[in-house]
Amino acid sequence: MAQKPVTLIVSDLHMGDGKRGDDFVDDRQQFANFVHQQAQTDEGRRGEIELIINGDLLEFVQVLPERYTLNSPDFWCSEEESLAKLDCILAGHPEAFAALAEFQKPGNIVTIFAGNHDIDLYWTKVQDRLRREAGNVNIELGDDTYVRYDGRLHISHGHLFPSIDPVNGFKHWRNPILHMPDDKEAPRLEMCVGTLFVVRFVNLLENKYPFVDNVHPQTELVRILLREDRWGLRTVGWLGARFVIQHFGASLSAESRDDIGPELLGAIRGDVFFREKLAGLCRDLLGWHETTEADVLKRFASEEQVAELLDLLLKADPTLTKWTDVLEIAKPAVNSAEEPGGATLMLHDASRIDARAECLTIARNKWKALAEIVVLGHTHLPESVEENGRRYYNPGSWTRYIEDPSSLTLRDLEDDNTYPYELNYVRIEDDGGKLRSELLCVDRRTKSALSTA
Repeated sequence: MAQKPVTLIVSDLHMGDGKRGDDFVDDRQQFANFVHQQAQTDEGRRGEIELIINGDLLEFVQVLPERYTLNSPDFWCSEEESLAKLDCILAGHPEAFAALAEFQKPGNIVTIFAGNHDIDLYWTKVQDRLRREAGNVNIELGDDTYVRYDGRLHISHGHLFPSIDPVNGFKHWRNPILHMPDDKEAPRLEMCVGTLFVVRFVNLLENKYPFVDNVHPQTELVRILLREDRWGLRTVGWLGARFVIQHFGASLSAESRDDIGPELLGAIRGDVFFREKLAGLCRDLLGWHETTEADVLKRFASEEQVAELLDLLLKADPTLTKWTDVLEIAKPAVNSAEEPGGATLMLHDASRIDARAECLTIARNKWKALAEIVVLGHTHLPESVEENGRRYYNPGSWTRYIEDPSSLTLRDLEDDNTYPYELNYVRIEDDGGKLRSELLCVDRRTKSALSTA
């Protein structure tokens, strides 16, 4: 593939199905307009541009969640499941894919790198279907970093660097298509822990709380739930915290004040009224029509069994409206001298990685390999840093964002239109000397504009 004199880089578009809950900012077809505008520049007309989409172009993890039913900690979608999800995305944003196809006609190149949300690009049928709508796009897979201009430009989505993100890496990134243990079912993609968390918690909550998947890092959602005043909602946070500690590793947990589990178990053992209410939930939400309070006492005799029940209730009613009120019955009158009315399971601050600092460290390491410019994505945090004549960029995402989630409540996640966005790209030009570069904005909506809208 011939190197083009101009390279444009965008990242983290997260194109969904075009319906409510789609995080991709496309209310005025901003991406299609951006691509058309670049095609009309002098370089675009001469076919001298490579447009690189640096991971997470396609939101496979959240689109059509019902198509993935395996619920496995090891295996993600089959090829047919991924293809069904892709069809929803293509139907949701036809103008964007048509613009990419038109952009390539003069000889411009569109290159796509896979990220953790679109590992599905490894499937051959997915690639073929995408090219039918978006033209003969170049898809590069299998590496954590891609280079241009003889190594002077390094580009990476960023999810494979543990210092940036310890939960969205893959063991088999060069070939993540895995065979099931019995080899009777169709092959599947490797599952990563971050995707599993989205499948088991985020996707379930998104209908009522559409901004829930924009919270970064993902573990911050657990903290939001644990901060809730209602003890019933905090039990959902307890469920999420158990998942985090089990799957994300002990490094993300400190000495846990795991009091919610014992309180729930104690209420089941000692409160017949609470057992009767839980039996009613089992009958009404789970379809266990013969369940009695005695069955509840027998069936949910350990914290693990209680957590399994809550997991089933969350799947049956992700709005949290029909069952968290019942859990309020188990709320202790005084849980401790420090914290009346309920306990928490605390997560260690190690899960709060300084993503900006870690990305810059990676860029510095790559500068040692004589890279003039390093571009990362994944964090959704726009950044432009110059040091000693070298530059690091992160264009951010084409989704809405929040800088500091530490004060968010669950109610804050109900309306995603109240959050700003900044749609950026990096432009790099090779004029025969040192690479020239800049971070440019296509469209933005600031907090002040939102407050006066």
